[in-house]
Amino acid sequence: MTNYVLTSDIYKGYKHAGPKAKADINQFLGEVGYQILDLDLPIKRIQKLGYRIFKLPHLFKNKDADKIIFQYPMYTVFLTKAIIKEVRRQTNAKLIFVIHDYEAIRKYKGDQKFFKDEVAIFNAADCLIVHSQAMKDKMRQNGVTTPMVILGAFDYYNPQKLVENHEYHRSICFAGNLEKSSFLTKLKLQHSHAYLFGMDPAPQYPSNISYEGLYQAEELPKYLKGDFGLVWDGTSLDGNGGIYADYQHYNAPHKTSLYLSSGMPVIVWSQAAISKFVLDEHVGIAVESLENLDETLQNISADEYFELQANAQKLAAKLRNGMMIKNAIHQAEEIIDQNGVKTK
Repeated sequence: MTNYVLTSDIYKGYKHAGPKAKADINQFLGEVGYQILDLDLPIKRIQKLGYRIFKLPHLFKNKDADKIIFQYPMYTVFLTKAIIKEVRRQTNAKLIFVIHDYEAIRKYKGDQKFFKDEVAIFNAADCLIVHSQAMKDKMRQNGVTTPMVILGAFDYYNPQKLVENHEYHRSICFAGNLEKSSFLTKLKLQHSHAYLFGMDPAPQYPSNISYEGLYQAEELPKYLKGDFGLVWDGTSLDGNGGIYADYQHYNAPHKTSLYLSSGMPVIVWSQAAISKFVLDEHVGIAVESLENLDETLQNISADEYFELQANAQKLAAKLRNGMMIKNAIHQAEEIIDQNGVKTK
């Protein structure tokens, strides 16, 4: 029997990290024998109908599938439901969803039709791999009954050398979409420095903040500099402000794994879901606000910093080898073996 990964990404080829999380799972699972079914799903309605009628019935034909890993979302509710239906019609495979984004509390927050559709989709799977305990609890609250496994953090394929600091300079690095990270324009640093990487930088930043450029996701780790990687979202220095700031309560941001896979400790918001993972693994610090970031960095001794760095480097080896997703799938399979495979 064969194992498959179903994946589709609307951001393929873009010069940012959007497609990387799915691509990395393809790579790590491909290394252990999974076959990757990279679906080129159409966007227009009439083309989706054609895909449903003419292509989907052949997707699993004559495939003796044991496990099918579905990388969610695929950005089309209609075809997502149709794919699940074909999996159930043509195979007896274990259907495991890897949740990259919980869209009902992010992109489609407040959209009741989408909310109901997404719950139905999740409840059609045999097991869900979710980011955090907070995301699991939110899904349960919203009506998802399917068993769930907590990933903790995403793996990150990273062949570049580790960022290894031999001196503690009390500096930070931030990589991401700079246009939606307007809190950076309010950051005041007197004794520290921030290095920014990403698309759409502001015309000007406060002193001691420098823009270092935009790089492909695969190349970016080579250029990272700074002592800590900053994981923050929204418009404000206190972690609030906007949908993406609220989403931090539930998700495991992929940029966390960028930094940690590079051996770089992280600074996260204390109310963010990822803070539990960071503190449990002793690979960074959690702060309430960035208002006093200078003072926070000054209060960390060199010995404390190098201990965090050493822990981040150990974790980097696991993230670079896909240990998080492999362990999560193993847990999911054990749950399905106990509960059985859904038939419809």
